[in-house]
Amino acid sequence: MNAASPDPACSIVTRRRFLAGLGATAATVVVGGYAISIYGKRDGSGAALGNPSVTGAGAGGTTPAVPTAATGRTLVVIEMGGGNDGLNTVVPHSLGAYHDLRTDLAVTDSIDLDGEIGLHPNLPYLAELYAEGDLAVIEGVGYPDPDLSHFTSMMTWWSAGATIGTGWLGRYLDLTAGRDNPLAAIVIGPGPNPAVLGSESFAVTIQDATGLRPQLPEWVDTGDELLGMWSGFAPSPIDSPGLLGQVHQAIADSTRAATSLDAVLADVFVPESNQNQAGRRGDLVDYLTLAAALTNSDLAPQVIYVHGFGDFDTHDNQAGHHADLMTELNDGIQAFFTGVQDPERVVVVTTSEFGRRAASNGRGTDHGTASSQFVIGSPVAGGRYGLPVDLKRLDARGNPIHTIDFRSTYATVLDRWLGVDHPAVLDADHEVLPLL
Repeated sequence: MNAASPDPACSIVTRRRFLAGLGATAATVVVGGYAISIYGKRDGSGAALGNPSVTGAGAGGTTPAVPTAATGRTLVVIEMGGGNDGLNTVVPHSLGAYHDLRTDLAVTDSIDLDGEIGLHPNLPYLAELYAEGDLAVIEGVGYPDPDLSHFTSMMTWWSAGATIGTGWLGRYLDLTAGRDNPLAAIVIGPGPNPAVLGSESFAVTIQDATGLRPQLPEWVDTGDELLGMWSGFAPSPIDSPGLLGQVHQAIADSTRAATSLDAVLADVFVPESNQNQAGRRGDLVDYLTLAAALTNSDLAPQVIYVHGFGDFDTHDNQAGHHADLMTELNDGIQAFFTGVQDPERVVVVTTSEFGRRAASNGRGTDHGTASSQFVIGSPVAGGRYGLPVDLKRLDARGNPIHTIDFRSTYATVLDRWLGVDHPAVLDADHEVLPLL
């Protein structure tokens, strides 16, 4: 965790505090006790941005060329907030240095992939996908000079390192969807996510009806981090009963092929009064069951962003807790692909703000640098990409040195899956990997 002690006031966020962070009153449609909200970017005055006069117009009033996005395709992003331990997810079991650094935490029974690396033993479904050629493992993912604070690192990943106040997927949506399609991006989790925050596009969030008092991501250490997460958002200024009803109906239509909206959402967020009986709220299996249902129609979103389902900040009690998280990840991805009717239309990408330190701290692992990512789906050319980190050559803090920039993953899915030239979104050229 950060040097600052966790803020007790962050454990439960009141409706008033959440609304204060957004600077406006939330407009929602409640379906079967679950809230569907439409958010947009607010300007520096705290007001939500209005409907632009020219779709795709930038902050300076110019109108960039609008690329034609690939149609009928969905990108699903699974965010593992807190900093997933890449070395115990994609295990370099053949390296003596790995076992030496982690005498108490090394995974000794990984599922071997190629004699050099293996997957955590609680990822058997992902191992099957790898054997079938549908899972790409990207190793050594990171970026230069990370400061290893959760919020700063998250903002780097959400924005792709940009300083213009929008997310990388939000900029993609600005270019390809604008305000014409309020269902272009759907966020599933405890609130809106900055990765999908655009200047000229919507972010639709599905959450518990008590979501204005959400269960917080457990990596949030202070109130400032919480409000920083949502500070760019405001409910859309053109929210109206007609628009919200349109979104409600479209989502219901999208899920009806598999089951009704209420049935899909029934287990996604367990009411607080039933948590002890039914398990904790926000299980990834439930999130991804809903995500799969949303892909099963012609109204499928271009982007589904799933976040807030677990705490990957494993400073303590890592052995058992990380194993449970790997089970949740495995079962969630299996539930997703079981529910998807046309697997050729979907690609899944995992993200996390950083990895963990190479050496154990005696109880777990501290904030680290280079980690691993998965890109999953039938359109994926499976295998290993990037370069493994050198565990005998660590930085001054004892962290692995990254071998590939995380924006290469973004560039790859933008160019080869979402159908836009990545410099238009990332404002720079990055290596594109041949995995799609």
